[in-house]
Order: sequence, then structure tokens, then C-alpha cells
Amino acid sequence: MSATDVPGTAGPNGSGLDLRIDEQTGAVLTEHAAWNEEHRRLSDSSLSALRDSGALRLLVPERAGGDEREFADMVANVREAALYDGAAAWVLMVLVGHSWMLGSMTEELQDEVYGVDPDTIVPGSLAPVGSATECDGGWLVDGRWPFTSGAIWGQWFLLGSQVLAPGERPRLLHVVIPREDIEIDDNWYAIGLRGTGSCDVVANQAFVPTHRLIDSGDLLGGRSPWSGRHRTSVYRTPILPGLAVHVAATALGLARAGLDDAADRFGVQDDRYMGSPKSRRPGLHMRLAEANTEVRSAELLIEDTVGLLRQAADGADSKQLRAHAKYQGSYAIELCRRALDRVTTAAGGRAVFDGSRLQQAFRDVTMASQHQVADLDTVGEAYGRTRLGMDPGAHPL
Repeated sequence: MSATDVPGTAGPNGSGLDLRIDEQTGAVLTEHAAWNEEHRRLSDSSLSALRDSGALRLLVPERAGGDEREFADMVANVREAALYDGAAAWVLMVLVGHSWMLGSMTEELQDEVYGVDPDTIVPGSLAPVGSATECDGGWLVDGRWPFTSGAIWGQWFLLGSQVLAPGERPRLLHVVIPREDIEIDDNWYAIGLRGTGSCDVVANQAFVPTHRLIDSGDLLGGRSPWSGRHRTSVYRTPILPGLAVHVAATALGLARAGLDDAADRFGVQDDRYMGSPKSRRPGLHMRLAEANTEVRSAELLIEDTVGLLRQAADGADSKQLRAHAKYQGSYAIELCRRALDRVTTAAGGRAVFDGSRLQQAFRDVTMASQHQVADLDTVGEAYGRTRLGMDPGAHPL
């Protein structure tokens, strides 16, 4: 798959895509995909291939030694990785996403994390399930965070926490904790994205100095004083709509890989009861046509959403724009899920075994669609309200 085959993406100022996941990298990811599934984490070779490609540093701030590229480059590379292995693409998506978010935190933290190595691995879990207690010079953080993709490789961890005070609403924080203060509970057994190693991580009275945290409202609300201190505006991109695009990029690559596998299967399989080629069934033709159009629609939605997010980063941000962008990113995920569901239903029993790319893509997209940003009920309510001229409501944007 070449860069020109990736609709909906463009480099800075209309330049060509910075596509780091090439066929050589893809061959390594494909070779180790089955191992990743079996062992429930990325292999050393898969992670090394991602690192060697330079994709991990795509959104690391330039001032901290990274490449500070554009969202479109992230979309293209994550999508490309998913053509070869969904687990590798998901871990890439998470790590690039977290390096992007650290661009909104203090320069002291950025230097601490990336000063020695701009490819530093920063997994994490953004849900505010930990607890933080203020102490002299910082905070003590406790908690257990699920769905920490790539945890085994983590050198630092970005984690959501809350400060509880009697009679008050919780204050939400995001903190960054080094590996030596984290325990990993290897409990990742899931229907899809099995190779991501998305284990629970645990912190017990981990000390977090003040420069390693940010108020969640400042981070997610685009109010960080640090996000504007960079060469580009990418760190002023709204976080939650941006995360929807991150997940959608993975779903897009998985959907394309699954549909290609389905078309290959339908082209050579015979109906064992009717004795005729499956490729002659009008129903299959219609399923493939509709599924491919759903995926193409997802591509176009992602293209439009990347444009909306760039507008927001460049100063046109609003609750209405965020609701629009987050819904479109989430709906793109749903379109990819529907497309794979449509063709998997018709693929027959021979497609259900391990080793089937269609089966694996279907499971991985199903798992991806469970991410909080893909909750169409809540994001749809927020976007629908704005279409009626109302405030989007309480749903976080």
C-alpha cells in the first residue's frame, strides 16, 4: 500500500505524506502477528520495527527531539500498520497519541521523558480511576488502571487520577509516572486486539512531582499554557476529538485488510452444497459493494475530521466544532465495524479459524469499537444538540 492509496491525509501545507510504515516494516509486522496474538503482547521484533521506522516519534515535540508532524501523518501511518497487524497499529496509535498529549505538559517533563531518547515508550490509561493526594512537593498517587496497551514496554506511564474532597466534585489530574513506580498485572485476555498487551497497571503511593502532572481540564479543554510553545499548532488540537480520529485510523486499516481478504476468499470459494462458485452470488456482490462504500465513507469522514481539527488548532475551536469532529471520528469507527460485520456474516465457516485475516480484523475492529470515544449514543447526543442550536451538554468534548 503506497502513500497515494491513503485517502483523507496530507502532510503539512499540502505536502506529501510522511509515511514511515513501508513494505519492509509491514513484512516484519505480518511475520510476527500470530506470535503477538498467542503471547498477548507485541514481540520484540514488532516493537523494534515500529521504532526503527521512526513512526513512534511522529508527534513527539520537536523541541524534545521529536519530529512534530501533522495529524494526517499519524492517520496514514496507523492505518498502514493496521493493514499488516491490528495489534501493532493499536499500540502505535496509543504511543503516538500519548507523545502528542505530553506536548501539552511542562517542558521540564518533556525533556525528562524524551531528552535521552525521542522514541521513549509512554503507555497509559486516561480514565481518572486513580486517586491523588497532595503532599510536600507534589502528589501521592494510588490506583489500578486497565487497558494499558503496550504496558510491558513502558518507560513512563500517562495516567488519569482524581482528587477527592468531602462535599466537592472530584478534581481530575493526568500524571506521568516512571516504570520503577509501576507494577504490571498481566491479565490481558480479550476477544480482539489480543496482541496489544493491554494489561492493568498498578501504582501504590507513587510520588509525582508537580511538573509531572496537568489539570485534566487544561489538558482536555485545550487550555494548557504549554501547548502553544511549539513550532506547529498540532498540540492545540482538541484531545478527545483527536483521540476519536486516532482510533478511527486503526479501524480504517483493519477494515481495508479484512475486506481485501473477504474479496480474495469469495473469488475462489465454491458453495459446497450448490456446487457453484460463491463469486456468482448476487448477494455477495451487494455485500461487498456496500461494505466497500462504508469504508470509503469512513475515509472521507476522517479526511474531513482532520480538517476540522486543524481549524480548531489554528484558532477556530468551539464546543460545536468539537462535537462535530468527535462524532464524525466515532461514526467512522462504526462504519468500519459494520463493513466487516457485513462480509464476515457471508464468509462461511472457513473464515472463522485462527489464521484468517478477515476473522482477526473483525475481532480487532469489534474490540476497537468498544473504546469510549466510539460511544455513538453519547457523542451523537452532543452533536445532535448542536445541530438544534443547543449546548452540547455534559458529555466531555
